[in-house]
Amino acid sequence: MFSRECECMKRRRSLRSIRKSGLGDMLSRYTFDNYETPDERRALIKETAKRFVDSDTGWFFIAGHSGSGKTHICTAICSALIDKGNEVKYMLWRDENIALKSCITEYDEYQRRISKLKEVPVLYIDDFWKVRDGSLTNADVNLTFEIINARYNDMSKRTIISTELMYSDIIRVDEAIGGRIFERSRGFSVKAPDENWRLRM
Repeated sequence: MFSRECECMKRRRSLRSIRKSGLGDMLSRYTFDNYETPDERRALIKETAKRFVDSDTGWFFIAGHSGSGKTHICTAICSALIDKGNEVKYMLWRDENIALKSCITEYDEYQRRISKLKEVPVLYIDDFWKVRDGSLTNADVNLTFEIINARYNDMSKRTIISTELMYSDIIRVDEAIGGRIFERSRGFSVKAPDENWRLRM
């Protein structure tokens, strides 16, 4: 006798982890169907996101101001990938970065946490490199490289990144990290419009 995990278990596991992260309600609110495309820029973002979902490899990168729809389109991608049977993990960069640095001297706990980020088939990093005072430490950069490089070295790993930074900003801080993100997201990289949709009347 033998047992084999059914495909629906991947979806249940992903939905469970995303709900724990606080994205659960957003899965039903932020979809491709209700992502508005009143201009060419947003239409291109939606089209690029859908191509990413339909592809087998690559990373998705979106840069833009707060409130420009980055989380909406990335959540729609996650939902579509979950529907296709992919296991997805949501990572709010600032919160996870703090948690990882707090346990860095506890080897087993640190490895347990960071291994999940390195090994999950699809990782969504939200608000990449957003810090309260606007400055990154060497520890922030080193931790980021450990995650990005592990996923870069495994072609099967998909990564979704939303950030307020442009490629040039990332490369200015660390060329190795920026170069890896740029290479993997080639063809699936977009810039959101400057408008803050949360402030619309």
